Amino acid sequence: MKRIVLTALFICLVSSIETRAESYGGEFLNLPVGAKALGIGGAFGPVADDASAIYWNPAGLGKLRVPEIMLVHTALFANMASHDYLALVLPIGKKLSLGAAWIRLGVEDIPRFSYTIGTPPIGTFGNNENAFFGSAGTSFEKITLGKPWKLYSGGSIKLIYDKMDDRQATGLGVDAGSIIDINLADWFARRAESRPLMGILPVAIENSNLGTLSLSFVIQDIGGTSIAWNTIRKHSDIRPAVYKIGLAYHQPISILRSTMTFAWEGSTETMQKGRLGAEYKYRNLLAFRAGQDQDKLVFGAGLSVWRFTMDYAYNSHDLGSIHRVAGSYKIM
Repeated sequence: MKRIVLTALFICLVSSIETRAESYGGEFLNLPVGAKALGIGGAFGPVADDASAIYWNPAGLGKLRVPEIMLVHTALFANMASHDYLALVLPIGKKLSLGAAWIRLGVEDIPRFSYTIGTPPIGTFGNNENAFFGSAGTSFEKITLGKPWKLYSGGSIKLIYDKMDDRQATGLGVDAGSIIDINLADWFARRAESRPLMGILPVAIENSNLGTLSLSFVIQDIGGTSIAWNTIRKHSDIRPAVYKIGLAYHQPISILRSTMTFAWEGSTETMQKGRLGAEYKYRNLLAFRAGQDQDKLVFGAGLSVWRFTMDYAYNSHDLGSIHRVAGSYKIM
């Protein structure tokens, strides 16, 4: 009975999406990927430091200097739908990294009803939505007023392929992003005074208690992405351009061999507004995360051993709690 109710709610959700389909296509791409990203509330644009950067901000690929493969699986709405993400990042040279990713949202066994009200379903059908990404990111060292800073920029081309029952749709979109990293110690650190002490001149030491400030800007679906269906009407759904800005601060805690990260990201897309979160990472081994995605609290954790990293994130939903598990492997 519970599954029937959830299925009915899902059908209502799909129906509501179809009523605005010609203005808002490819809704599945609004579902976040990556357990680390979700653990900090989805405010990942200014962080973007793993293979999920292909989705969040392709500029983050410029930060990745080691080949990495990532697999994420999420069961949605009491196992009624599955959401998967597979990505591969390959550094090319010292400043360029290439990436490829696949996102899939699948729903099976959707009841097929006739036009006669009150009759039982006549079989089932499935709905599979896919997006294939090809991405690149690079890094630049800059000097302003004699002070260094880093610029990361990147872009993605994505192919969208949807199949609902016997209907199919395709679309081609473009994303782009940038990240600016400023090491505040390079800009504002004070040196120790060099005063003789018992005949010994102290060495000037920089104050390294300051962290790194990151600013990000992302455009998804530049110019709008058209998703054309092979129906009789030959209609097209339009995925409008989305603009995002983000801010993150990474604070090292030397005495604990740890790092604290605080992140925020705003968006012109209603379903992506109000994202913020924090992460505490101990010795690049353990991580604990918490955040807010709109009005929902999210939590997460991570464990890194050798070249493997396992991440987990949890958030509640009206159709059932969501548990997201991600695994990544750094190919040395």
